[in-house]
Amino acid sequence: MSQEAAGQDPSARACRLLRRLLGGVPAYRSLWQVYVRRASGQDIHQGAIAQVLADYLWETGEVAETETDLPRRLKDRVNRALSGHFIAPATLRLFIEAFDMSPADSHQLWALFMNAESTELAVVRPTASGAEKPLEAAPGAYETLVAHEFHRIGPDGLPADHRTLQVIRALEPMDRYVYQFDVHAAAVEVLRGGRAGPVRRSTMSGLYGVEIRLTTPLLAGETASLEYRTAFTFGEVPPPSFRRGARRRLSSLEINVQFHPARLPERVWWGHWDGIWADEPDDVEEVPLAPDGHVHRFLPQLEGEIVGFTWAWPR
Repeated sequence: MSQEAAGQDPSARACRLLRRLLGGVPAYRSLWQVYVRRASGQDIHQGAIAQVLADYLWETGEVAETETDLPRRLKDRVNRALSGHFIAPATLRLFIEAFDMSPADSHQLWALFMNAESTELAVVRPTASGAEKPLEAAPGAYETLVAHEFHRIGPDGLPADHRTLQVIRALEPMDRYVYQFDVHAAAVEVLRGGRAGPVRRSTMSGLYGVEIRLTTPLLAGETASLEYRTAFTFGEVPPPSFRRGARRRLSSLEINVQFHPARLPERVWWGHWDGIWADEPDDVEEVPLAPDGHVHRFLPQLEGEIVGFTWAWPR
């Protein structure tokens, strides 16, 4: 039985590569070695690495320099990652940015994190700038016949990844589909139905987009089945909710939110939001958590609404 099959977190492979990179690549190793007071035979020094991460957070202004205990607070996250147990998307992104890792190394880390082939992965670059031509909606009108949204919450209580299965029908000839997401996305993997292009800023403020080239171009009336995954990373704790909106008619929608057994909510509600910028739902219904830690809702159609789950963590 493999380690993954025995219950090891899927991110463990990314953890192992991260340790090898920090211990074996001179450019990364030199950044943390300056904080090691005396020579030792250790291939890695977790305290020194935590100091590099803290320096980065102070320099970028993400954490105030008055928080002098930051290196100590980061040690648990560093230990979990470098011992191969678990790494959250936000922590992986912090390592990549703090050590200024090469595109090839960061791409491979995200690929392992998402259990993806690196050639099928689109990675959100923190250096993406407005100088690049923004991504516009793909040509060709379409409608979504079926959408299944699977949202996974990690043991830290943060969104770990999201998987979408979608069937679209072309209303006119089309050869691509544009998937848009907010700046909290870290990497996108197309599992079926097309190939992801590079991540670009969207014409809509605050959004990125990935153009998915369809495996088979569609004529009017033809359908395509798409499946893609997104890993998320957050600089701060996001609201405890997942929601889905549809401006045009969506014929069938399923939403499934899976919570990690180490981080189960106290209560969960199904709700309707008044608008995309509304923080709280205006109509809620409490729903029970399934024995395996998930909640689920199926809608026969959705149009002009925003719906989803919101929850409360134990005090």
